[in-house]
Amino acid sequence: MNKIILEKLIYKNYLKTALTSILFIEIILVIIYFSVNKNMVDTSIDFILNDVKKSAYTNVNNVTLMNEHKFKNIENAVILLQNEHQNFFINDYKLRDSLNPVFKYAENGMYYKAVDNMGSSVLVSKNTIITPEIKAKLENSELLDSTIKLIVDNNEMITAAYFNSHDNISRYYPFLEDVFSLFPSDIDMGNYNFYYKANLENNPKKELVWTDIYLDPAGKGWMLSVIAPIYNNDFLEGVIGVDLTIDSIINNFLDFELPYNGSSFLIDEDGKIIAMTEEIEKIFNIKNNSKYQFLENKKLKDNNIFEYSNKKFVNDLKNIVNGLNLSTDKVKERIHENKDNIFEYPNKKLVNNLKNVVNGLNFSHDNVINNRNYMLFSKKIEKTSWVLISLIDEEEIISEVLELEEYYKKLGYLIILFIFIFYILFFIYLYKKSKSFVLTINTPILKIIEMTKSLGKNKKNKKLEACGIIELDTLSENFNNLSNELEERTRKLVESEAKRLLNEKLANTDALTNVYNRRFLEDFSNNYLKILKREKKKLSLLVIDIDDFKNINDTYGHEVGDIVIKDLVTRINNVIRENDILVRYGGDEFIILLPNSDISNAKKIGKKIIKNINLINELEEKKVNFSISVGAGEYKETDTDIEAILRRADEALYKAKSDGKSCVR
Repeated sequence: MNKIILEKLIYKNYLKTALTSILFIEIILVIIYFSVNKNMVDTSIDFILNDVKKSAYTNVNNVTLMNEHKFKNIENAVILLQNEHQNFFINDYKLRDSLNPVFKYAENGMYYKAVDNMGSSVLVSKNTIITPEIKAKLENSELLDSTIKLIVDNNEMITAAYFNSHDNISRYYPFLEDVFSLFPSDIDMGNYNFYYKANLENNPKKELVWTDIYLDPAGKGWMLSVIAPIYNNDFLEGVIGVDLTIDSIINNFLDFELPYNGSSFLIDEDGKIIAMTEEIEKIFNIKNNSKYQFLENKKLKDNNIFEYSNKKFVNDLKNIVNGLNLSTDKVKERIHENKDNIFEYPNKKLVNNLKNVVNGLNFSHDNVINNRNYMLFSKKIEKTSWVLISLIDEEEIISEVLELEEYYKKLGYLIILFIFIFYILFFIYLYKKSKSFVLTINTPILKIIEMTKSLGKNKKNKKLEACGIIELDTLSENFNNLSNELEERTRKLVESEAKRLLNEKLANTDALTNVYNRRFLEDFSNNYLKILKREKKKLSLLVIDIDDFKNINDTYGHEVGDIVIKDLVTRINNVIRENDILVRYGGDEFIILLPNSDISNAKKIGKKIIKNINLINELEEKKVNFSISVGAGEYKETDTDIEAILRRADEALYKAKSDGKSCVR
């Protein structure tokens, strides 16, 4: 066995132990710091992304639902016009003399209403013979203008309403000056989709029809129509319809805000881009020469369709005018040939995901476009079969979190540098201090050794004098004061245990409210659930959350917020039983454990607490009143931990919030 003098032993072990312990603790703290920082960033990103998903879906759904509601109102308006027109033909209404309109023949042979009487313009193809019956129909149908005018003037999305008859009569509101110059003189209504889509062959159920997008023959650009057939018994008198310009529809879908600078675009079921914002152009690197694709040529020079920018399409129209054959499908192909198709985008994974969106299949919210991550949200517009798609750049969402992460990393590196410098300085200090410490300990021990050499040589044991070191002086006194020392140690032990119990209580108690904290709940619940399972007893709990507590803090300050929290605890304690357990779970959220109570009794207690709070709010004048929402949960035999009950109670709390707050669910 190797021997070492006490001086070296104390010096060596003191220095080694102190430095090693400090270094170990510092390393552990650094590891904890970076781990917590990483976990905090990951948790924050997940939370923000989930929150953005909810917010974006809410915005997209709200916009879509709002516009579908507008579409429903338009359908109701068309149904009203349909019923009125059918009654007109069935009952053969007559016009009052005071409403007689003025009709003339145009130079191109068309018969038209020449004077604006604040109603519709009227046009008759030159191929229709103007008989007394036709004149009577034209004059008497003026009765229908009041309803048409009311609907068009009071609906921002409807730009025009019209009635086109089987004998090529067109009644169009608002009034068009020189209407005969806007249409072909030998116009045949049966050739237009806003007529033939409603006939018996294409619409055997005789219901409303939404047409495809078409170029308005009146020169008002791209639009679609909602049409309905007008039957006199089983005879198709004509078609009533309203026009919606693509401009009015698109503005309602794209002019809304998304969080984090999100952008939206519309596509049809074939992948053609109906409309997109400038941000979408940049994301997909698609060249768009106008704000909206379908409005590219909404202003034509002198309303001349031959001025349209699609030259191939113009040539096709000229061929038609000149009597040359050209299929409708070919014309349609020309109309759309300049449209961007998102399904032709080179990113096949993205294209497949968009096809799943259009087809109503499961799709991924996370997409990579040009090496950037985007969150995708969509909603199908049922009336048109369009799909509204919104994209939000994930970097926009998490940029602040990433900046915060980078800041904490730099701070962590500074902490490591500081620890290194501190460790060097502390080593120098400890080296000097250890020498002084060894000298202080070793000197009185050497004196004791010298004095103990005389022990046994004399009959009387010479009492050692105090050396100034408490431990050594106490050692010499121990034999004389054994009984007193035992009593003193017992007293100290009792005090130590009391302090330990006090500290344990403080560790399990919330400092602000003096109720149990989350740590207590976790420790207590694990053992208590075992008792419940073994003894087949009941347990319910309530999760309580102060409504709009953040607004209280933001408006009145955290001191008032603390007063509200303590006030809530007081009101809860006035209601619950002595054996019920109140826990502050965190922030403004509390949990009440209700032993031997089922969920119905738990809800009664929750309602009683809310009633107590509302009553005091009415009777007492306070700086701020508050309300709470309560979610209830009940223990089930399949539950393995308290978290299972809490999840159900949290879901109920969320339902209470959704149902208007200040209630129990």
